[in-house]
Amino acid sequence: MRTLSLLSCLFLASILFNTCSKGNKSGNFETAAEMDSAGPEVESKVAFAPPPPSPGEAKVDVAFEIKLIKTGTLEFQTSDLSSTYQRIRNVAQINAGFLSNESTADEYYRIVQHLTIRVPSRNFDKLVDAVCKGVEHFDTKTIEAVDVTEEFVDAEARLKTKKQVEQRYQDLLKRANKISEILEIERQIGELRAEIESIEGRLRYLNNRVDYSTLDISFYKKTPHHRIVEENRFGRAFRNGWDGMLSFLIGLTSIWPFLLIFGVGGYFFWRRWRKK
Repeated sequence: MRTLSLLSCLFLASILFNTCSKGNKSGNFETAAEMDSAGPEVESKVAFAPPPPSPGEAKVDVAFEIKLIKTGTLEFQTSDLSSTYQRIRNVAQINAGFLSNESTADEYYRIVQHLTIRVPSRNFDKLVDAVCKGVEHFDTKTIEAVDVTEEFVDAEARLKTKKQVEQRYQDLLKRANKISEILEIERQIGELRAEIESIEGRLRYLNNRVDYSTLDISFYKKTPHHRIVEENRFGRAFRNGWDGMLSFLIGLTSIWPFLLIFGVGGYFFWRRWRKK
């Protein structure tokens, strides 16, 4: 009897041990399966996730090239117009500049020579220094630099956006089937093309003004004989009055027949009226 009870206990213990072993194995298999199934997803997340930014790359400032339009205005007196003119032409050629405008004005008491020079921006300061060399006094001296970087960047951004929209319209045009759709898309493309060309023209203008600076130069020579004429205005007025009186007498002389007829007729009429 005791032997039978002992065998029963051993049998039950073996059954419980096998059951626990299977449970542990199945639990391990399920965990492994979950890890295997989740493994590719985890790997894909790690593989395609962007790397964390380094401390130096946390904030990246976009650097833009500074765009400056440089202009200048100079006005001064000279004792020799021709030598000053030739000197300015020479320094402009040395600094790779060219003459874009030239004019001469004979004013009341001076002769003025005006020159407009376009020069590469890198040589603008050199040209100004060369022109100013030897000049003791300037009636006007203005140097200005206008920053157009913001306008330039804004125009480039708008140009890029409009070109992208134009490309989308081109893609839609290829897939359009109805005539009405084709006409509407072509109209939109035409308006975009006009805006794009306008922006491109503005950018070309800005680039030209940035690449080549402008210097306006006016130099003059006084003419004293003109001032003498101004100081003798009283004599000139007397002469003009005399000339006017002579012109009046000449006019009367030209109508002497009419004056004679009216004079004789008036005399006889007056005598007849007096006798009455």
